Amino acid sequence: MNAERTTHAAADASGAAAARRSGRAWKIGAGIALGAAAVGLAYRRLSAHEHGDREVAYPPLDTPKLLAEDVWIVDGAPIAPMGITLPVRMTVVRLGNGELWLHSPIRYTPALAKALEAIGPIRHLVAPNIAHWTFLKAWQEAYPDATTWGVPGLRDRRQVRNSGVRIDCDLQDAAEEPWAAELEQGIVPGAAGFREAYFFHEASRTLLLVDLIENLQPEKLPPFTRAAMAAAGATDGTTARYLRVLIRWNGDEAATKIRGLIDLDPERVVVAHGAAFEGHGAQHLRHAFAWLLEDRAR
Repeated sequence: MNAERTTHAAADASGAAAARRSGRAWKIGAGIALGAAAVGLAYRRLSAHEHGDREVAYPPLDTPKLLAEDVWIVDGAPIAPMGITLPVRMTVVRLGNGELWLHSPIRYTPALAKALEAIGPIRHLVAPNIAHWTFLKAWQEAYPDATTWGVPGLRDRRQVRNSGVRIDCDLQDAAEEPWAAELEQGIVPGAAGFREAYFFHEASRTLLLVDLIENLQPEKLPPFTRAAMAAAGATDGTTARYLRVLIRWNGDEAATKIRGLIDLDPERVVVAHGAAFEGHGAQHLRHAFAWLLEDRAR
Protein backbone atom coordinates (compact mmCIF):
# COMPACT_ATOMS: atom_id res chain seq x y z
CA MET A 1 0.00 0.00 0.00
CA ASN A 2 2.82 2.41 0.86
CA ALA A 3 4.40 1.77 -2.53
CA GLU A 4 1.05 2.34 -4.23
CA ARG A 5 0.51 5.61 -2.36
CA THR A 6 4.02 6.69 -3.29
CA THR A 7 3.37 5.89 -6.95
CA HIS A 8 0.09 7.83 -6.95
CA ALA A 9 1.74 10.77 -5.21
CA ALA A 10 4.52 10.82 -7.79
CA ALA A 11 1.99 10.67 -10.62
CA ASP A 12 -0.02 13.50 -9.06
CA ALA A 13 3.11 15.60 -8.68
CA SER A 14 4.12 14.90 -12.27
CA GLY A 15 0.65 15.80 -13.52
CA ALA A 16 0.63 19.00 -11.52
CA ALA A 17 4.03 19.96 -12.90
CA ALA A 18 2.84 19.30 -16.43
CA ALA A 19 -0.25 21.40 -15.82
CA ARG A 20 1.90 24.25 -14.49
CA ARG A 21 4.14 24.03 -17.57
CA SER A 22 1.11 24.03 -19.86
CA GLY A 23 -0.34 27.00 -18.01
CA ARG A 24 2.91 28.93 -18.28
CA ALA A 25 3.12 28.15 -21.99
CA TRP A 26 -0.43 29.37 -22.51
CA LYS A 27 0.31 32.59 -20.62
CA ILE A 28 3.48 33.14 -22.66
CA GLY A 29 1.57 32.61 -25.90
CA ALA A 30 -1.30 34.84 -24.79
CA GLY A 31 1.08 37.57 -23.66
CA ILE A 32 2.94 37.49 -26.94
CA ALA A 33 -0.30 37.62 -28.91
CA LEU A 34 -1.73 40.52 -26.88
CA GLY A 35 1.49 42.50 -27.09
CA ALA A 36 1.79 41.94 -30.81
CA ALA A 37 -1.87 42.89 -31.28
CA ALA A 38 -1.46 46.21 -29.46
CA VAL A 39 1.66 47.12 -31.40
CA GLY A 40 0.21 45.88 -34.65
CA LEU A 41 -3.01 47.85 -34.40
CA ALA A 42 -1.08 51.02 -33.72
CA TYR A 43 1.21 50.38 -36.67
CA ARG A 44 -1.75 49.59 -38.89
CA ARG A 45 -3.43 52.92 -38.18
CA LEU A 46 -0.24 54.80 -38.96
CA SER A 47 0.75 52.98 -42.14
CA ALA A 48 -2.43 51.70 -43.80
CA HIS A 49 -2.26 54.37 -46.48
CA GLU A 50 1.40 53.88 -47.35
CA HIS A 51 1.46 50.70 -49.43
CA GLY A 52 -0.96 49.11 -51.86
CA ASP A 53 -1.68 45.40 -52.15
CA ARG A 54 0.57 44.90 -55.14
CA GLU A 55 3.57 46.48 -53.42
CA VAL A 56 3.34 44.22 -50.37
CA ALA A 57 2.33 41.02 -52.16
CA TYR A 58 3.71 39.12 -55.16
CA PRO A 59 1.64 39.85 -58.28
CA PRO A 60 -0.12 38.63 -60.27
CA LEU A 61 -2.52 38.03 -57.39
CA ASP A 62 -5.22 35.37 -57.15
CA THR A 63 -3.67 33.62 -60.16
CA PRO A 64 -2.19 30.09 -60.22
CA LYS A 65 1.50 30.24 -61.13
CA LEU A 66 3.23 27.02 -62.13
CA LEU A 67 6.11 26.27 -59.76
CA ALA A 68 6.92 22.71 -60.84
CA GLU A 69 5.07 19.91 -62.55
CA ASP A 70 1.72 19.52 -60.74
CA VAL A 71 2.58 22.28 -58.25
CA TRP A 72 1.26 25.87 -58.36
CA ILE A 73 1.49 28.81 -56.00
CA VAL A 74 -1.23 31.45 -55.67
CA ASP A 75 -0.29 34.76 -54.07
CA GLY A 76 -3.17 36.60 -52.47
CA ALA A 77 -3.88 40.13 -51.36
CA PRO A 78 -2.12 41.04 -48.10
CA ILE A 79 -3.69 40.07 -44.81
CA ALA A 80 -3.51 42.11 -41.61
CA PRO A 81 -3.29 39.82 -38.57
CA MET A 82 -3.16 41.98 -35.45
CA GLY A 83 -2.81 45.00 -37.72
CA ILE A 84 0.45 43.94 -39.40
CA THR A 85 0.31 43.93 -43.22
CA LEU A 86 1.67 40.66 -44.62
CA PRO A 87 1.73 38.91 -47.99
CA VAL A 88 0.11 35.48 -48.03
CA ARG A 89 0.44 32.46 -50.31
CA MET A 90 -1.44 29.25 -51.07
CA THR A 91 0.11 26.19 -52.72
CA VAL A 92 -1.88 23.88 -54.97
CA VAL A 93 -0.86 20.30 -55.76
CA ARG A 94 -2.48 18.13 -58.41
CA LEU A 95 -2.56 14.60 -57.09
CA GLY A 96 -2.03 11.51 -59.20
CA ASN A 97 -5.78 11.04 -59.68
CA GLY A 98 -6.09 14.60 -61.00
CA GLU A 99 -7.69 16.04 -57.85
CA LEU A 100 -6.50 19.36 -56.44
CA TRP A 101 -5.12 19.73 -52.93
CA LEU A 102 -5.19 23.30 -51.59
CA HIS A 103 -2.60 24.09 -48.91
CA SER A 104 -3.43 27.10 -46.71
CA PRO A 105 -6.23 28.48 -48.90
CA ILE A 106 -6.22 32.23 -49.48
CA ARG A 107 -9.34 34.32 -50.03
CA TYR A 108 -11.92 32.79 -52.33
CA THR A 109 -12.82 34.56 -55.56
CA PRO A 110 -14.93 33.16 -58.40
CA ALA A 111 -12.16 33.97 -60.88
CA LEU A 112 -9.57 32.05 -58.87
CA ALA A 113 -11.93 29.11 -58.45
CA LYS A 114 -12.53 29.02 -62.20
CA ALA A 115 -8.78 29.10 -62.89
CA LEU A 116 -8.22 26.20 -60.50
CA GLU A 117 -11.09 24.18 -61.95
CA ALA A 118 -9.32 24.38 -65.30
CA ILE A 119 -6.44 22.48 -63.65
CA GLY A 120 -8.53 19.88 -61.82
CA PRO A 121 -11.42 19.30 -59.38
CA ILE A 122 -10.92 20.78 -55.91
CA ARG A 123 -11.13 17.92 -53.41
CA HIS A 124 -8.93 18.78 -50.40
CA LEU A 125 -8.64 21.95 -48.28
CA VAL A 126 -5.73 21.91 -45.81
CA ALA A 127 -5.29 24.14 -42.74
CA PRO A 128 -1.66 23.43 -41.73
CA ASN A 129 -1.58 25.35 -38.45
CA ILE A 130 -3.84 27.18 -36.02
CA ALA A 131 -3.58 30.49 -37.90
CA HIS A 132 -4.16 29.44 -41.52
CA TRP A 133 -7.85 28.60 -41.57
CA THR A 134 -9.65 31.94 -41.85
CA PHE A 135 -10.50 31.67 -45.58
CA LEU A 136 -11.82 28.12 -45.41
CA LYS A 137 -15.51 28.91 -45.02
CA ALA A 138 -15.95 30.48 -48.46
CA TRP A 139 -14.14 27.55 -50.10
CA GLN A 140 -16.31 25.10 -48.19
CA GLU A 141 -19.45 26.86 -49.36
CA ALA A 142 -18.24 26.78 -52.97
CA TYR A 143 -17.05 23.15 -52.76
CA PRO A 144 -19.18 21.37 -50.14
CA ASP A 145 -17.91 17.95 -51.23
CA ALA A 146 -14.25 18.86 -50.63
CA THR A 147 -12.68 17.38 -47.49
CA THR A 148 -11.24 19.88 -45.01
CA TRP A 149 -8.15 18.83 -43.06
CA GLY A 150 -6.76 20.67 -40.03
CA VAL A 151 -3.98 20.26 -37.50
CA PRO A 152 -5.01 18.54 -34.26
CA GLY A 153 -6.78 20.93 -31.92
CA LEU A 154 -7.87 23.37 -34.61
CA ARG A 155 -11.49 22.21 -34.53
CA ASP A 156 -11.62 22.86 -30.77
CA ARG A 157 -10.59 26.52 -30.92
CA ARG A 158 -13.42 28.87 -30.03
CA GLN A 159 -12.85 31.12 -33.05
CA VAL A 160 -13.09 28.16 -35.38
CA ARG A 161 -16.24 26.81 -33.74
CA ASN A 162 -17.90 30.22 -33.82
CA SER A 163 -16.97 30.79 -37.45
CA GLY A 164 -18.93 27.82 -38.72
CA VAL A 165 -15.84 26.38 -40.40
CA ARG A 166 -16.03 22.59 -40.64
CA ILE A 167 -12.96 20.44 -39.94
CA ASP A 168 -13.60 16.99 -41.37
CA CYS A 169 -10.31 15.27 -40.50
CA ASP A 170 -7.32 15.93 -38.26
CA LEU A 171 -3.94 15.83 -39.95
CA GLN A 172 -1.68 13.09 -38.63
CA ASP A 173 2.07 12.86 -38.16
CA ALA A 174 2.33 10.82 -41.36
CA ALA A 175 0.96 11.15 -44.88
CA GLU A 176 -2.78 10.73 -45.31
CA GLU A 177 -4.00 7.97 -47.62
CA PRO A 178 -5.45 10.29 -50.33
CA TRP A 179 -2.03 11.81 -51.03
CA ALA A 180 0.49 9.36 -49.57
CA ALA A 181 1.83 8.58 -53.05
CA GLU A 182 2.77 12.21 -53.71
CA LEU A 183 3.33 13.94 -50.37
CA GLU A 184 5.19 13.21 -47.16
CA GLN A 185 3.95 14.99 -44.06
CA GLY A 186 4.61 15.43 -40.38
CA ILE A 187 3.84 17.81 -37.52
CA VAL A 188 6.25 20.12 -35.70
CA PRO A 189 4.95 20.56 -32.12
CA GLY A 190 4.88 23.63 -29.93
CA ALA A 191 3.17 25.04 -26.86
CA ALA A 192 -0.09 26.93 -26.31
CA GLY A 193 -1.82 24.84 -28.98
CA PHE A 194 0.68 25.61 -31.73
CA ARG A 195 1.40 22.85 -34.23
CA GLU A 196 2.40 23.11 -37.86
CA ALA A 197 2.04 20.38 -40.45
CA TYR A 198 4.70 20.31 -43.14
CA PHE A 199 4.41 18.64 -46.54
CA PHE A 200 7.06 17.47 -48.98
CA HIS A 201 6.18 16.94 -52.63
CA GLU A 202 8.60 14.21 -53.60
CA ALA A 203 8.46 14.51 -57.39
CA SER A 204 9.44 18.19 -57.39
CA ARG A 205 11.38 18.07 -54.10
CA THR A 206 9.30 20.98 -52.81
CA LEU A 207 8.84 21.53 -49.06
CA LEU A 208 5.69 23.39 -47.99
CA LEU A 209 5.63 25.43 -44.77
CA VAL A 210 3.52 28.31 -43.53
CA ASP A 211 4.79 30.08 -40.37
CA LEU A 212 7.77 27.97 -39.29
CA ILE A 213 9.82 30.18 -41.59
CA GLU A 214 9.01 33.74 -42.63
CA ASN A 215 11.05 35.37 -45.38
CA LEU A 216 9.56 38.82 -45.69
CA GLN A 217 11.39 41.26 -47.93
CA PRO A 218 11.74 44.57 -46.03
CA GLU A 219 11.60 46.73 -49.15
CA LYS A 220 8.08 45.45 -49.91
CA LEU A 221 6.63 46.28 -46.50
CA PRO A 222 5.11 49.49 -45.11
CA PRO A 223 7.61 51.21 -42.79
CA PHE A 224 5.96 50.27 -39.51
CA THR A 225 5.30 46.69 -40.56
CA ARG A 226 8.91 46.55 -41.70
CA ALA A 227 10.14 47.66 -38.28
CA ALA A 228 7.87 45.25 -36.42
CA MET A 229 8.80 42.26 -38.57
CA ALA A 230 12.51 43.05 -38.45
CA ALA A 231 12.30 43.18 -34.66
CA ALA A 232 10.48 39.83 -34.71
CA GLY A 233 13.18 38.27 -36.90
CA ALA A 234 10.72 37.64 -39.75
CA THR A 235 12.80 39.30 -42.47
CA ASP A 236 15.79 36.97 -42.35
CA GLY A 237 14.39 33.70 -43.67
CA THR A 238 14.06 32.18 -40.22
CA THR A 239 11.49 31.59 -37.47
CA ALA A 240 9.93 34.70 -35.96
CA ARG A 241 11.04 35.20 -32.36
CA TYR A 242 7.52 35.09 -30.93
CA LEU A 243 7.07 31.62 -32.41
CA ARG A 244 10.44 30.36 -31.17
CA VAL A 245 9.17 30.64 -27.60
CA LEU A 246 6.38 28.18 -28.36
CA ILE A 247 8.55 25.75 -30.33
CA ARG A 248 11.28 25.65 -27.68
CA TRP A 249 8.71 24.28 -25.23
CA ASN A 250 8.91 20.96 -27.10
CA GLY A 251 12.38 21.72 -28.38
CA ASP A 252 13.85 18.22 -28.52
CA GLU A 253 10.93 16.80 -30.48
CA ALA A 254 10.79 19.85 -32.73
CA ALA A 255 14.53 19.63 -33.43
CA THR A 256 14.15 15.98 -34.40
CA LYS A 257 11.43 16.97 -36.87
CA ILE A 258 13.54 19.77 -38.33
CA ARG A 259 16.52 17.47 -38.83
CA GLY A 260 14.16 15.18 -40.71
CA LEU A 261 13.20 18.07 -42.99
CA ILE A 262 16.85 18.77 -43.71
CA ASP A 263 17.42 15.10 -44.49
CA LEU A 264 14.71 15.32 -47.15
CA ASP A 265 17.12 17.62 -49.03
CA PRO A 266 14.43 19.75 -50.69
CA GLU A 267 15.20 21.65 -53.86
CA ARG A 268 12.91 24.50 -52.86
CA VAL A 269 11.06 25.68 -49.76
CA VAL A 270 7.74 27.50 -50.14
CA VAL A 271 6.53 29.63 -47.23
CA ALA A 272 3.24 31.46 -46.70
CA HIS A 273 4.74 34.86 -45.95
CA GLY A 274 7.55 36.18 -48.11
CA ALA A 275 9.81 34.92 -50.86
CA ALA A 276 10.22 31.20 -51.48
CA PHE A 277 13.68 29.63 -51.44
CA GLU A 278 14.71 28.28 -54.83
CA GLY A 279 17.64 25.87 -54.78
CA HIS A 280 19.75 24.53 -51.89
CA GLY A 281 16.70 24.00 -49.69
CA ALA A 282 18.56 22.06 -47.00
CA GLN A 283 21.07 24.87 -46.65
CA HIS A 284 18.27 27.39 -46.16
CA LEU A 285 16.68 25.14 -43.53
CA ARG A 286 19.94 24.91 -41.58
CA HIS A 287 20.11 28.69 -41.51
CA ALA A 288 16.44 29.11 -40.68
CA PHE A 289 16.51 26.72 -37.72
CA ALA A 290 20.03 27.33 -36.42
CA TRP A 291 18.47 28.94 -33.33
CA LEU A 292 16.89 25.56 -32.45
CA LEU A 293 19.47 23.07 -33.68
CA GLU A 294 22.49 24.85 -32.20
CA ASP A 295 20.76 25.00 -28.82
CA ARG A 296 20.38 21.22 -28.90
CA ALA A 297 23.98 20.66 -30.01
CA ARG A 298 25.46 22.33 -26.94
